[in-house]
Formats: sequence, structure tokens, C-alpha cells
Amino acid sequence: MAKLTLEQGRFRLDRLTRALSWLLPISGGMMAVTLLADGPLDGMALLPSVMGPFTVVALVGAAVTVVLACMWFHRANANLRASGISLLHGPTMAWLWAFVPIAALFKPFQVMREIWSESLGLSHGHDAPAPPLMTQWWGAWVVAQISMNLSGSRHVAGTDMDRFVLTPLAALAGLCACLLFRTLIRDVNAAQQGMADAAVFA
Repeated sequence: MAKLTLEQGRFRLDRLTRALSWLLPISGGMMAVTLLADGPLDGMALLPSVMGPFTVVALVGAAVTVVLACMWFHRANANLRASGISLLHGPTMAWLWAFVPIAALFKPFQVMREIWSESLGLSHGHDAPAPPLMTQWWGAWVVAQISMNLSGSRHVAGTDMDRFVLTPLAALAGLCACLLFRTLIRDVNAAQQGMADAAVFA
């Protein structure tokens, strides 16, 4: 991404946060409906003309949300570095860890904890205890990912365990993760904008 001034970076973070604030609940809700329709409700068999296009739109929305979330992590991290704060993770790895096998189960949580802690002015950002909201967010996300992976395994796919347990669990956990993440990014954005206001009046 192009080098931005700190003021431009905070403006960009605010725009990304606003976009994600409405996209996360919509995208999370659509994906939950898609999964539930594919699982216990068997919507594809009952309403194929509706669920087919709905699923395509849900997948596109999910892809856009992921891209914006990656941009948000990059920008939130870059803003802190531009403020002179030393961070354990760089702007690129702040989002790239989410795509690294195994590391994706814990590194994004560490990145978010560091961003949240440093934005709110807490000491030792990468070692600071995570607030309950962040733990709940990451727990829901991990449950959703594990449920999806198990649901897609060849020994489970198509079974009652898949349709009535794993798929609904992935749908609900994923939606919860989206809603909790929405709160976290809004808190971080508000804190970083507050840092800018404090600098103006210092």
C-alpha cells in the first residue's frame, strides 16, 4: 500500500471501520443463512432458484469483507508505527498471518491484542491481557473455522453430524465473530482518532 501521512492513515482507518461496521453484520448474517440453508434447512433443494443467487451474493460479500478486514489490520498497525510506537508485528504480517496454516489459529489474535492495547494506550501491547470481548471474538472465530473444516472432511460431509451439528455451529459462531469483531474495530478506531485529537490539543 502507498505511504500515507498519519492524518491520511487515520482518515483511511475511519473509512475502513465505517465500511466494515455495516458490512460485517450483513455479510456474517448472509453466510449464516447460506450455511443453515445448506445444512439443516436444505434450502438448496427447497428453493434452488432463490438460494443459488443468494449464495453467490453471500460469497462475494464475504470475500469483500475479508479484503477490507485485511486492509483494516494493515492500516491500524501502520498508523501506530507512524505515531512512533514500536510493535512486534509489521503492517504486512498484521493481516498475512491469517493465511498461514497453524499460525492462523493464534497469530491474528496476538496482532489484534497488540493493536487494541497500543491504540488504547496500554503498556506492553503484545503481552497485555486481552479483554473478555477479544477472547470471545477469537474463540467464536476458531470454533467457526474448526467446525467448517470438520464439516468438509470426507468422513463427515453429508452426515447428520455435518448437517445438524457442525454446519449450524459454524454459522452461529461465524456470525458471533463478525459482530464481536465489529465492536473491537470500532473501539480501536475511536481510540486512534482520539490519539489524533490529543496530539492537536497537546
